[in-house]
Amino acid sequence: MNLSIGDAIGSAIDSVRGFRWTEFAPFFWILLIQWIFLALTTQLDQSWAMSLVAPMARMVGGEANLHYPTFFGYLSIFLGWMESFLYVVPGAVLIPMSLLRFYRRSDRALSLGAGAASRLVGAFIPTLLAGAAGTGAIWSWQRYAAGYVTSALRGSAPAPFGDFLAWLSVTIGAYAILALLLYVPIAAVQARTNPIRAIGMGLRFGFRAWPLTLMFMVQFGLPAILVQYVLEKQGPFVLGRLRPELIVVFLAVYAAATAVATFLAYITGARLYKLARGES
Repeated sequence: MNLSIGDAIGSAIDSVRGFRWTEFAPFFWILLIQWIFLALTTQLDQSWAMSLVAPMARMVGGEANLHYPTFFGYLSIFLGWMESFLYVVPGAVLIPMSLLRFYRRSDRALSLGAGAASRLVGAFIPTLLAGAAGTGAIWSWQRYAAGYVTSALRGSAPAPFGDFLAWLSVTIGAYAILALLLYVPIAAVQARTNPIRAIGMGLRFGFRAWPLTLMFMVQFGLPAILVQYVLEKQGPFVLGRLRPELIVVFLAVYAAATAVATFLAYITGARLYKLARGES
């Protein structure tokens, strides 16, 4: 079945209207870990909190970034690495778990608990590989290609619009990469499949539905994109003129917006995948 913009919009609206806590709960566990870490960063004057945060921070940023207020300026970078790890490694179990709970609505076997464990195990490797590939591709995009793109776009419009356009292009580029890989976990939780077949089918459908997928992913991601822009452009002002601890509040909101957007993207993708396969 050929998919249209109307199909994508309808699926996105149905995902929002049909939001269920039990299906979102695996993403909330990822969010909860981030919130706990952010709460710990506000208690660094306590030895127990420092003993938990410092080793993790040193692994990524070194000793110098542990000092106040430098630590809070660096915190968004560290949380980004943590976010990538959580969505790739624990996410290789939690994302398929959320999808299986969604499919339980229409799959009688799953609703009775039959085959859920084997499908969850079978989805682990494809989801892990897709997550790792997405993280690596985004890192390469930001490290090697984004500089050329921003240089080309910065002068295409007067300031500050040129700077914003350049920044937005880098952000949308990351979403474009993730949109291609979104359907690998969705294909992996289907019945009667295997890891190789799931990766192939997920990528094939990802290319087929890429424009529609990018559209609803950016739509759901707008709150997180807005918070990210404020953090990157106004972060020095918050650190220098306001309380550096406010960075933690912005990051907590960003983490929540990302968790909800990621969940809705996967559920919308699952709806489109069902629609394309002629399933109700």
